[in-house]
Amino acid sequence: MSLIPPIHLAVLHADTIFNTFWEAVNTEQWNSGMPTNALLISGPSKTADIEQTLVYGVHGCKELVVLLIQ
Repeated sequence: MSLIPPIHLAVLHADTIFNTFWEAVNTEQWNSGMPTNALLISGPSKTADIEQTLVYGVHGCKELVVLLIQ
């Protein structure tokens, strides 16, 4: 995620959104082998590498825009 642009635009069909991760795993048949490009992001990154000062949002995009198509 550190190599993505500052703004990430995701265009999704509303009917392709799953209610749970478990539903996605079963529907997409990931239980037979996870895809190599799956990223699970639960929130902003954080690090305290430099001078032990906690910093949030170090990696990834600064802005996420999601466009849902009905």
